[in-house]
Amino acid sequence: MNINHLSTEEKVRLAEELWESAYQEQSSAPINDEHKVILDARSAAFENDQKVGTEWHLLKKQLMEE
Repeated sequence: MNINHLSTEEKVRLAEELWESAYQEQSSAPINDEHKVILDARSAAFENDQKVGTEWHLLKKQLMEE
């Protein structure tokens, strides 16, 4: 799939649609132990310092401005 011809806005919309689709299917996709360890560590890091990472609406705004 070549997405180079898409505008930034179209790419963000596509990412949102992919994310929503993946979210809806998450219950049917098992998480292996290695990935679970990584996710647990990231979740713990966020709980310890909620400044880690970027909120989606802020990241989206930043991407749309580029």
